[in-house]
Amino acid sequence: MENRFKDALERGEFVVTCEIIPGRGAHEEAQEKEIEEAKKIYATGRVHAMSITDNPSGNPALLADRLGEEFVSEGIVPLVHFTCKDRSRNQIISQLYSMERAGIENLLFMTGDYQGTGWDGRARPVFDLDSVHLQMLATEMNNGLEVPGRKGPVIEKQTHFYNGGVVNPFKYLEGEVIPQYLKMEKKIIGGARFLITQLGYDARKMEELIRYRDERGYDTPIIANIFLITKGAAKLMKKGTIAGCYVSDELLAQLEEESKAEDKGKGARIERAAQMVAIAKGLGYAGVHIGGFGVTAEMLCGILDRAEELAPTWRECVKKVSFGKKDGYYIYQPEKDEEGNLTGLNTPAKSPKPEQARSRKVFSKWGISRFAHHWVLTLGKRGNKILASRMNSLDNKKGVYRHHGLEHTGKSMMYGCMDCGDCGLEATLYTCPMTQCPKCQRNGPCGGTFDGYCEVFPDGSRYCIWYKAYHKAKKSDEMERITSYITPPNHWELYSSSPWSAYTHHRDNCEGRIPVSLGLETGAPGGIIPETDLLKKVDTKLP
Repeated sequence: MENRFKDALERGEFVVTCEIIPGRGAHEEAQEKEIEEAKKIYATGRVHAMSITDNPSGNPALLADRLGEEFVSEGIVPLVHFTCKDRSRNQIISQLYSMERAGIENLLFMTGDYQGTGWDGRARPVFDLDSVHLQMLATEMNNGLEVPGRKGPVIEKQTHFYNGGVVNPFKYLEGEVIPQYLKMEKKIIGGARFLITQLGYDARKMEELIRYRDERGYDTPIIANIFLITKGAAKLMKKGTIAGCYVSDELLAQLEEESKAEDKGKGARIERAAQMVAIAKGLGYAGVHIGGFGVTAEMLCGILDRAEELAPTWRECVKKVSFGKKDGYYIYQPEKDEEGNLTGLNTPAKSPKPEQARSRKVFSKWGISRFAHHWVLTLGKRGNKILASRMNSLDNKKGVYRHHGLEHTGKSMMYGCMDCGDCGLEATLYTCPMTQCPKCQRNGPCGGTFDGYCEVFPDGSRYCIWYKAYHKAKKSDEMERITSYITPPNHWELYSSSPWSAYTHHRDNCEGRIPVSLGLETGAPGGIIPETDLLKKVDTKLP
């Protein structure tokens, strides 16, 4: 089957995708109605792919890839969302095999919402891989995945995935914005062929993302997320019930007023969506991803027709879609017109970065951790040589899985260690990604943070580990510690073994890191260090 989505993006056409939420159940009445409307939308010929969500808000629903198979059988091109939250890496590979066999090519990889409701209580989070790892895995599968065989390594047949990722530019703290973009770069380097934004209503942030991509030397197409937001959905987003979405007081007030109209605000939603489509075209986005509750084929065509009318005057729409956070951080300084009025867009000039961490708790245990790492864990230091000798002696006498209670007790008291054996503390500047991040993110933040806090703790009781890492790196002038490598996934064969031994014997994730160069300040164009084999395999088998 022709892949209209991929072909259009590669030809440089402006693509349109429309979102469907499969919902709970297998043959529910509302579910069948939603699927039938999706088919009508695709039948208009104005959509390049139907985008299928994967358990949004962490609630169990019909598998996105199963509905994708149904769409393929009916000649509809699917864009299947695929998240990390419910799958081990083996299950991920199994489902990717199944989608390859079913002819599903377009995949949107993302971290995924934290687990919501479940049978007899909340489900156990998985997050075995992160969204950067998913990009790398799909890239390897497309090149021919190397797997162990009876007589040595075997190269599997190449797959045909057209994989993309998600980026959230709608962040308003320096400590959230920059880590979000650094992770985006890792996704591109890992193999993302396209990007789709999280939803937001700030044209200046939309332009910031395009400007950052261009300045960093990437040509990855970016698709703007256009969500027909209702008053009810906005309230949930503002509460944090729907994570990763920023709704300003001004936008909520406007939605409240619009809901009083005879059509309950439907006309206003369509007009706003059309304005955002026009803005996206004017800014150089590769397409739009249209979603929302109750979107019909008629509404979609109305949005696209109206957007064509607005296209010549898209700059006039910018101020109508400027619901950013007052005094929020933008990478670039604001643009002004000849009369000195703000246009709602940016200039090429960089903004200052004066932000300080919101609390001293951000630096908890940072000083002693940094001191210990420098003198004991830094290769070549005398303390590291003594530690390596001691670990080697113990391993020879008692084995790799020897009792290491003193080490584990100390790390438990300091960092809440779960004894994974493949310590990720250094990657996140000494906040454990396994116990302090509910999604175990080793390569950057998910899109759900808000005001520096973790989405799973909306009461503000826990900071995002990457917000903390950014401010630690900034304070110590060591930003390269979060801009210079991609960290591989946790190696569970090391579970309950000594992480000091794994580190000194070069078996842990530190040995398998992929060197990169990220960020506007010092990063190499495109982020890739010359002559670096990005997918180089590192032998981490235990002796």
